Amino acid sequence: MRVQGGSERTIYTPEVNLSRPRIVLGGLLIALVGGFVLWLQAGLLYSIASLAYGSYGLQNHLSAAADGALSGGYQEALAESEAAEASVRQLQRSVGTGQVDLVGRFSGLNVAVDNWRLAAGAASDISQSTGDLLSLYGDLSGKGAGPKIFSDGAIDLDRLADLPQRTDSAVEQLASAERQLTAIRADTSGSGLLDRVRGKALTEMRPVQQAVDALAGIAPVLPDALGANGVRRYLVAIGNQAEMRAAGGAPLSLVLVEFDNGRIAIPIKGQTSTQLFPPLNAPVTWWGPAANPFFPGNPRTAPFVVTNTHPNMLFSAQEMAGAWVGGDYPPIDGVVTLDLTAVSAVLDATGPVESEAYGTVDGSRLGQILLIDAYQTFGQDDAEARQAANQQLLDDLLTRLLSGDDLVAAAQAMASTAPGRHVQLWMRSPELQKLAMDSGAAGVVADPGTGDWSALYTQNGNQSKVDVFQQRNVLVTAVLGEDGSARVTQQLTVTNATPPDRPAEGTFGRVGYETMWLKAAYLMYVPDQARNYRASYPSGYTVRPFRNHPQLGRGWVDDGFGHRLIRVTGWTPPGGQTVVSVTYELPAGTFAGDDGLRYTLRAEPQSLWIDSTLTVQVTAPAGWSPVPVRDMNVQGATATVSAIQNAPVNVDIAFEPAS
Repeated sequence: MRVQGGSERTIYTPEVNLSRPRIVLGGLLIALVGGFVLWLQAGLLYSIASLAYGSYGLQNHLSAAADGALSGGYQEALAESEAAEASVRQLQRSVGTGQVDLVGRFSGLNVAVDNWRLAAGAASDISQSTGDLLSLYGDLSGKGAGPKIFSDGAIDLDRLADLPQRTDSAVEQLASAERQLTAIRADTSGSGLLDRVRGKALTEMRPVQQAVDALAGIAPVLPDALGANGVRRYLVAIGNQAEMRAAGGAPLSLVLVEFDNGRIAIPIKGQTSTQLFPPLNAPVTWWGPAANPFFPGNPRTAPFVVTNTHPNMLFSAQEMAGAWVGGDYPPIDGVVTLDLTAVSAVLDATGPVESEAYGTVDGSRLGQILLIDAYQTFGQDDAEARQAANQQLLDDLLTRLLSGDDLVAAAQAMASTAPGRHVQLWMRSPELQKLAMDSGAAGVVADPGTGDWSALYTQNGNQSKVDVFQQRNVLVTAVLGEDGSARVTQQLTVTNATPPDRPAEGTFGRVGYETMWLKAAYLMYVPDQARNYRASYPSGYTVRPFRNHPQLGRGWVDDGFGHRLIRVTGWTPPGGQTVVSVTYELPAGTFAGDDGLRYTLRAEPQSLWIDSTLTVQVTAPAGWSPVPVRDMNVQGATATVSAIQNAPVNVDIAFEPAS
């Protein structure tokens, strides 16, 4: 407003308002920024939601796919694998938005975005490898869309030609996933959870990688092993756990399996004692490993049924292969041993079989039927009838397996028992033998080279069938010194828990499968580093020396692999109990480490019908205390842990200075 002249006159004129453009521009800017924030927020919310949904779905679907494959539900597993792929696509969408790209350009946030993308990439690789392996499983099992690789007693070697390429692809996918997971940066503040998640993923990937690596290793040599370049023969020995040897049950049933250009045949099979080595386990002559102390020299002359007396399958299998040829049978390319624990697992996985003699036989009843009831039902005079019934049962099971319908399920079931040495492999082919060693199925008995070691075995010596009732406990007590030394006692307690209503002696007194008495050899190792070692045993028991082999004194001998072994023998009455032990010292530094004192032990299993129990009690020196962990009992300075020996047991107990 302006005043003109002297009179008062008010004239209103338009005035230029400089604040309006600012308001307009400010409003536009606010709208733009607000829209950007909303766009950013919406995009990030979408990405985070996709990440959460995709991750959760992926984990669930991959787990369900694995469970489906293991349980035999191939179609269900395939559906879960496809759902896992959908979850992966959701994950990939979570890192593919422009909002995430923008956030990734800011210092401090770029690491999180990079980790996000690495995790999504690893998930994609894992899902893809799972799908490829599932497809391979479908082809091998005959449950896929294409023709069966194995059916009607024959393997289609042409269809195995692309196996190396398919396994190599899975190996590379898993390796890529591992590289991406390892590249995740979990060293920033607040990244502890990420580090734990990554560590869990890498840990859970490891057994899958090992399995795929094993498959990749066997793929190139599989055609030759199946007779592509000439006939391959493998001896399958069925071990009887009612009469134990150190390396497994007595090999009382034998089957020769031949592969000729993929075609499978069983030209020889039968009961060891009466059909294959008559009359009644006739001795044969063969040449075996010279360093095996269980035989006094070469050539050997002994029954086939004592060939697996050495605890280490590397020797016992060679003895079995030699004795087989000694019986005028064709040379073999490998030995496979399996016992009724493994056969029971197969029946659990594939269903029961019908037997004219025994009725319906499933996994839960097999041991009771063949290891206990059969000997009572038939008696000593009807041994041949019992053997014929057992052989027919085995034939029916073989017929089912050779049809191809249950091959993969049966293989999975048997493999699950391999850690307890219920399935063992020895192969002449160096490539196949390496695979057996790497998979832990070679039955090797060896000091781990660090810490303590327990390897204790029993061996039946009176042809009784009472080992099926054997109840065994191993108690290891160790007292540690401040310098990391230890004094250790390993005590083996065996209870001959035979039914009290059965006669103590049979037709042949304390010998034969009607007696309830047990005559056993107790085979006890000490660690390679052990000093001042000695064995203790009941009155009336004796140390049985190993003839014609270098002696280490007081009955101890080198087992042929550089490990020290002693053999003690004696009788245990029905219902009785025997306690034997070894005591030794381990030198300073054995259990000392940068983080204090740490007692470690590897305990080897024996393939008993009733698994042995292991109890380990370790006492710390004055001023030290055990570090408590789950399932550990702590009383003062002593820590106690227990386990079932259905596989190698690894014990690890840490101690720290007492507060």
